[in-house]
Amino acid sequence: MRNGLLDQETEERLLAYFNGELDEEGRFAVEQWLNDSPENKKVYYQLEKDTLFIRWANREQKVHVEDRKAMLFQQIRRAKIRKIGFRVAASVAVLVALGGVYLFMSTPTKENMLAENTPIIRANYPQARLVLSTGEVIDLTKNTDNIVEKDGSVVAIDTNKALVYNQSENVEVEKPIYNKVIVPRGGEFFLTLSDGTGVWLNAESELEYPVKFTSGERHVRLKGEAYFSVKKDTTKPFFVTSGDYRLRVYGTEFNMNTYHKERIQVVLVNGAVGFRANASTPERRLKPNQLGEANEITGEVEIKDVDVYSYIAWKNQDVVFVNERLESIMEKIERWYDVSVFFQNDSLKDVRFYGNVERYADIRDLLFFLEKTSDVRFSVKDRTIIVSNK
Repeated sequence: MRNGLLDQETEERLLAYFNGELDEEGRFAVEQWLNDSPENKKVYYQLEKDTLFIRWANREQKVHVEDRKAMLFQQIRRAKIRKIGFRVAASVAVLVALGGVYLFMSTPTKENMLAENTPIIRANYPQARLVLSTGEVIDLTKNTDNIVEKDGSVVAIDTNKALVYNQSENVEVEKPIYNKVIVPRGGEFFLTLSDGTGVWLNAESELEYPVKFTSGERHVRLKGEAYFSVKKDTTKPFFVTSGDYRLRVYGTEFNMNTYHKERIQVVLVNGAVGFRANASTPERRLKPNQLGEANEITGEVEIKDVDVYSYIAWKNQDVVFVNERLESIMEKIERWYDVSVFFQNDSLKDVRFYGNVERYADIRDLLFFLEKTSDVRFSVKDRTIIVSNK
């Protein structure tokens, strides 16, 4: 190494060491090099961070491992053998250089995880409770029998533990009866409404809806976050409300996030929607690949073009970070894993991350990647995650 720069041969050797591809002689040579100076260890740890970060990016691009290595080394050369730097943030340069190539497909080993005494905390899904019109509460995680409402409607639970309402022709009813699905922290749930609309509910969310829609309109109420695939019906408009916020749907797919009333978000995947921040504001329309963010309290609205996948990835058990603050990421982790988070230093809330990582069943795997790609440390006590500086 010269003038703080890492030459290509050394970088390739360190990558091979990291991936367990060296023989005993090669491993011994690298370990000697690591012990030669503290600077060498710093270089290796930074390369380890970058390599783990690449693991996050675009798992869908399952190219051959040799092609991935060749692409990595080619991009390293183009990057002019970057200078090693240290900062409180996730490494961004490698993702930009590689265009989001997922380099290594393996999961972290037991030796690489957090401390061995870290408790196992898993995301449990699907998981939900159904509240019938009578007030009876049914645990949908345990119940496998069909449910009959007081109007005779049959509510089925399919083999995937999803809720399916009878999709017979909607009829005029004097007074609709309502059901509510409640998804706790650590859960997710999918249901199909009586008109054929599919709804994916995220953790800590609730959806209230009629068992049968009237002939006039289709109206549901959301608390939390849901992805909707609305069955098109020009004779029966579909509305989603949250407090005073109202969304009018024209047959479409979209994601709606109402966790924070001061920034209710709707991302349109396809079709058309119009929304009102509250009863006193006019309707605004969204186009596909746009985000509409509204403050229900003030009525302020912002519309911008976005990459929609980062907003809808959760329904595929993925999470995408696009310059996202650690505070926002940990809010999601609290809901997904039913944990509490404590920051020892408020400045850590502003650490930002880029990447695409699957929402691992075991929280240790997710925290492992966050920790290894930043200067943030995580420790877990019972169901509380403590965030501190390394």
